[in-house]
Amino acid sequence: MEIPRRFVVVIMGFFGLLCTYSLRTCFSLVMVHVLRRDLSQTNFPFKECTINGTSMDLHLPWNPSYTQYFNSAFFIGYFLTQLPGGYLAARFSSSRIFGVSILLSGIMVILLSFVVAYGPAVVFSIRLIQGLFEGMSLPAMNGVLSAWSLSTEKSRMVTLTYSGVYLSPAVAFFITGLTTCYVSWNSSFFIFGSLVIVFSLLWMFLVYDNPKSNPNLSEKERSFFDRDGRCKTSKDTVRNVPYRKILTSLPVSAVFVGNFCRNWIFSMQVSQLPQYFADAYGMNVASIGFLSALPDILMVIVVVAGGILIDKIITTGKVSTTVGRKIAQCSGFGIESLCVLSLVFIRDFRLAVIILMIGIGISGMAMSGYVVNILDLAPQYAHIVTGITRISCIGSVLSTALAGYLREENIESWHRIFLIAGIIHMFGAIYYGIFASGERQSWAETTDITSSGSTVALASCPVHEYGTVSQDNDKGLVSSTRECAEKR
Repeated sequence: MEIPRRFVVVIMGFFGLLCTYSLRTCFSLVMVHVLRRDLSQTNFPFKECTINGTSMDLHLPWNPSYTQYFNSAFFIGYFLTQLPGGYLAARFSSSRIFGVSILLSGIMVILLSFVVAYGPAVVFSIRLIQGLFEGMSLPAMNGVLSAWSLSTEKSRMVTLTYSGVYLSPAVAFFITGLTTCYVSWNSSFFIFGSLVIVFSLLWMFLVYDNPKSNPNLSEKERSFFDRDGRCKTSKDTVRNVPYRKILTSLPVSAVFVGNFCRNWIFSMQVSQLPQYFADAYGMNVASIGFLSALPDILMVIVVVAGGILIDKIITTGKVSTTVGRKIAQCSGFGIESLCVLSLVFIRDFRLAVIILMIGIGISGMAMSGYVVNILDLAPQYAHIVTGITRISCIGSVLSTALAGYLREENIESWHRIFLIAGIIHMFGAIYYGIFASGERQSWAETTDITSSGSTVALASCPVHEYGTVSQDNDKGLVSSTRECAEKR
C-alpha cells in the first residue's frame, strides 16, 4: 500500500528535526565532560567513565561557564537568520532551504571535533556560524508543513513533525553520555553530524515544496487537497506581505511570547540541565545523559497525544480553534512553570528528575498551541510569520548568557536560575491566554477580481493549490475556488 505523500513529509520532517536538534544537545553534554571539575561523583546509574586519562579523552582547563557562552554564540547566529530564513523560504524553496540549512550545520559539528582544542575563540566562532546556518531551518519547515497540512489534520501533522525536536534531547543525551564516557570524547559529534548530512541529502531528494510540485502525488490524495481548498504559498506572496499588520497583531505577539518563553526553557533543558546535574550532584556524563533523557521521552508522548486530542475537540465542534489553542498552551506552560519553580526547593537528584519529568512531559501540550497557531492565523504567510516570531529565539541567547553569569559550582546558584525561568514561563502562559486567537486574521485574507470587476474575499483560498485562480466570463470563479468563496 502506497504511503500518502503528506505522511512522507511528516516522517521526514520528524527525523530531520530529531537529527538536527541532537547537534546542540550532544555539544552541551560533551562540553560538560571536556570542561569537568574533579568532583565527588554520584555515579548513578553509571560508574566512572572508562576513557578518563586515555588517548580517547580530552580535558581542557577552561572555565566551565564557557559552555553557556558557546551555546549563546550558537543562539545569536540562530537568532540572526530567523527572518532571512523565512524570506528565503517564501521567495525560493522551503524544502531546499531546510535541507541546505541542516546540511551545513552538520558539517560544522564534525569540524568542531577537530578544532575544539585550538581555543575558546575558535569554538565560539564555529558555534556562531553553525547557528547562522541552522536558524533558517524552522521557518522553512513551517512553510513545507503549511503547504502539506489539511485543515482537519493541522495539529497532528505539526505536532508529529515537531515531536522530533522534543525526542532529540532524549536520544542525544543517552547516546552522547554513553559514547563520551566509553568510546571517545568526540564520538557523538561524528555520529550526529554524519546522520544530519545523510538525512539532508535524502530530504532534498524526497520532499517537495507543495502537493502541486510532487509528480508522484496520487489522484486520491490530490482530491483531498482540492476538496480542502488548500492554498499554496506562492513565491510571489513575498511581494505583498502586510508586514506592518503582522508586527502590530496581538495574536501574532502571543505566538512571539510563546516562542520566547519556550526558547528560554528549552535552551535551559538542553544546554543547562546537564551542567546543573554536574554542579549540584557531581554526576558523570553517562549518568547525566540517562537521567536527562527521561523527561523528554514523556514529553514526546504528550506532544503526539495532545495533537490528536486538540484536533479532535476542535473538529468535533466541542470548542473553537481559539479555545483549543489556549487550552493546549496554558496547560502545558502553566504546569511546567510550576514544576520549574518547585526545583528551587529541591536538593535530591531523584526528586528533581521526577519533577522535571512531570513539567517537561506535560509541556508537550503547548505544541498544539503556539507552534500550530501560525497556520491558523495566516497559512499563506507561514514562512514570513514564522521567521518574525522566531526572532523570539533571543530568549535562548538571554537564557544561556544569564546561566553563564549566575552559575557557580553549587546548587544555590541553580535555584536562582530556575526561579527566573519559572516566572518567565508563567508570564508566557498568561499572555497567550489573553491575546491568542485561532482565527484567520483579516490581513491574511486575499481577494480576487471577478470578470465583472467585483471583489471576492478568499479567506480560505488566497491562491489555489494547483495554480492561480482561473476565471470564466459568465460564471466568475471556477468550481473549487467558487466553493471557497461561497463558504464565506
